[in-house]
Amino acid sequence: MSPLPTVLVILCGALAADQPQINPVPRAVLVDMARQWTFDKDREDWIAQNECSLSAVDGLLTIRSAGSDPYFHQALDLPGGHMALTLRARSRTTGVGSIFWTTDQLPHRSEQRAVHFKLQHDGQWHEYTARFHAPGQLTDLRIDPGQGEGMFEIDWIRLDYAQPHPLMIQRVDATDRPDQFAVRFVVKNDRLQPIEFSAAGRNYTVDGGATVVIERPTDPTTPMESVTLEMQADEMPLVRRTVFVHHPQAKTDWLVKSTPQPSDHRREKFVSIDVAPDGSMARIRRDGKLVAILGPLVLVDGRMPKLELVEDGVRSVRFRGEGVELTLAVEANDISVKIDSQSPCEGPIVRALGDLQQGLFAGLEYLGRGEQSSTTLDIETSEHLRFAPDSIKVTMPLTAFLTDRASVAMTWRDMQLEPTFATPNFFDGTEDHRMALRGRKIEATVRIDRSSLEEAILWAVDRAGGLPPLPEPPRTPEEQWKLCLKALDGPIKSDEGWGHCAGERWARRPYADIASTIWRLSGNVPDFPQFVPGGAHVENESIYFVTGRAQWWLDHKSRQVRGILDRQQADGSFRYDGKYRRGHFENTASGVCARPAATLLEFARVTGDRKALEAGVRALQYMKRFRTPRGAQVWEVPLHTPDQLASAYLVWAYIRGYELTDDETFLIEAKKWAASGIPFVYLWSRYPTMLYATPPVYGATNWRAPVWIGLPVQWVGGVYAYALTMLAKHDDSFDWNHLARGILISAEQQQYPDGEWVGLLPDVFSLEDQQRHPARINPCGIASLRMALDGQLDFLSVATDGQHRVAAPFPVSFRYGEAHIRAKRGTTYQAIIDGQRIVEVKSNGNDVIRLD
Repeated sequence: MSPLPTVLVILCGALAADQPQINPVPRAVLVDMARQWTFDKDREDWIAQNECSLSAVDGLLTIRSAGSDPYFHQALDLPGGHMALTLRARSRTTGVGSIFWTTDQLPHRSEQRAVHFKLQHDGQWHEYTARFHAPGQLTDLRIDPGQGEGMFEIDWIRLDYAQPHPLMIQRVDATDRPDQFAVRFVVKNDRLQPIEFSAAGRNYTVDGGATVVIERPTDPTTPMESVTLEMQADEMPLVRRTVFVHHPQAKTDWLVKSTPQPSDHRREKFVSIDVAPDGSMARIRRDGKLVAILGPLVLVDGRMPKLELVEDGVRSVRFRGEGVELTLAVEANDISVKIDSQSPCEGPIVRALGDLQQGLFAGLEYLGRGEQSSTTLDIETSEHLRFAPDSIKVTMPLTAFLTDRASVAMTWRDMQLEPTFATPNFFDGTEDHRMALRGRKIEATVRIDRSSLEEAILWAVDRAGGLPPLPEPPRTPEEQWKLCLKALDGPIKSDEGWGHCAGERWARRPYADIASTIWRLSGNVPDFPQFVPGGAHVENESIYFVTGRAQWWLDHKSRQVRGILDRQQADGSFRYDGKYRRGHFENTASGVCARPAATLLEFARVTGDRKALEAGVRALQYMKRFRTPRGAQVWEVPLHTPDQLASAYLVWAYIRGYELTDDETFLIEAKKWAASGIPFVYLWSRYPTMLYATPPVYGATNWRAPVWIGLPVQWVGGVYAYALTMLAKHDDSFDWNHLARGILISAEQQQYPDGEWVGLLPDVFSLEDQQRHPARINPCGIASLRMALDGQLDFLSVATDGQHRVAAPFPVSFRYGEAHIRAKRGTTYQAIIDGQRIVEVKSNGNDVIRLD
């Protein structure tokens, strides 16, 4: 078949209105310098503004930071536009760098006019560039040299006009129909004036704002080919884009590899691969159907290398080319790929076929049906582009797509490899779902199955040899309790009670959770005329039962439950219509429903209340429709954002439902949601405190900052781990307690070990500089987690014999129709009988409550 001619189409109407597609190739930039500062004589009008001082000596601007929020600035009067601030600096501070700008049109600083960038605090010289768009007249620039005390030196600063190249590839669409084999490049002139350029041997003139389609022909007789468009405008950088097209109808002498089949009736359940003899690609079949391709098998410096077949085994194949070697093997449902390249390469490029049901990029993306990756639904800054992140943001080696054809998952061992992830595949302009690895020596395993996404998560853990060994605890249990008590007797304490966190904005109140923790750890009952609920991220209100206030607690919880019942919808759901609903496809989410469901079922567990149980079960049945953990932190995070706290409350609610009803489907749901929280946990480490740390959500506060990806917030992980201890009592298919203890140890590593904030838990722990950042939170939640893991009681023990139910702040059991409570001799406490009757007991150490 002869190739099709290149076609030019000037677009208007529908095609021109198409939404821009993500272009993974960095857009060319036209650079023109606006200002430069070299500090050869003085500070050149830069002024210290907050928590820092400036001096200029020997051609260096030296910034001495004296706090956690240093910044300096300079007033300007320059035309704005697309700009880039570049500085050569060396840092011995902490945290990220930032720039803020203002213009005559936007005169106030804000996060909407800020760019944050990673700093290396190694005392070595590095160049940093921050790009921004400042409409109007640029009036001020502010630089934040990190977020901690120390020294920051700048050799020079340059401000450039960095106008994007006017030629922008807006979309790429690969078509492979019998009547048209071509790749369509939609090109836009992104400036007001016309532009002339040449491409594919032709010259074009395109008006300002106009859109052009250039079609490049493809050869349908080749299984995999590269298609390139190059555009050259006078005195401008070359614009180049290459995509890789698969032709499923192409005929070749495929090398077919599959594993032995145990019997004919199982034959269709095993994976087979058809490998192109030129090493360009492989097709993957399951159930006799095409479910994915590996294509190209490898790219070296962005191009398909010429490969030669050197070994053709029964279940494996090996290729070799100039500076690269590749081996492919199949075993049951797993395909192993090994690539050894002298130059940077990418592979295997896995492309799952079919309609997307779910997708996962551990640490960065948790997608639902039909969702796209790298969108602005959770992050609206440039950090929403997550298709090729820094590997430090990847929590575990797993990328996966679940489609209507199969589940396709990939794992690897070398965490220095750089994964890529895109759905739909905007790398190649196709509707498949793409994942790959970048490096020089790549070893990966691809699993093809019909399993759930959660099963793929557990498979990746198993493939790695199980969960990593636990880190060394930073202190003994006795030292840990003392540290927590120091924190509760520190800067969060006052005559009025305790603050949830240190700092004036956190009111001091006699919080029940904190008082309960103090009593559990020390045996001392804080003296307050009343206690108020709350204070910790894991509820612990046993103090009411050792201070004669059980009736108050029961009345308060009854009111709380009535309020939840009033909010519950007829279908069992709960709804959210606040500020953070924007962008989500409905006004509910798994996290929105799970927390009130857990509260209802906790109350039913303690009291046996039928209305709370029935409402909780209705919520559990409704929540079976959800597939993504999200929407548990809508006080600052979008409803749509994937969230480990949602995983926590989902496990909590379903376990309580299982315990109360013996419905096995609830236990299955609990295990599913427990697995959903694993990709929020670091299962590898590059730094002393990193293993088992927990970035909380795959998004940003207020859609902009902070971006929480790669930024551990261990209190969230602590709630999740606490829920895992509940699941571990009923399921031994996975070592949930090991995972929970790893999260606990990471939290204890992150606690302030000494100083003003001793024992408090930082809200944020920065991995790369190992620094703690406010808020500084009371440690009661992790104290409860340690008690649960060590088999100690932190809140109420509940026991039932089927006729009666007893809840007490000490362990309860039933024998011969009587409730037996093991308590500390001499302690006076209260117990709730059948959710209604309260009895007071002065303990003799082994107390008996007669129930009839």
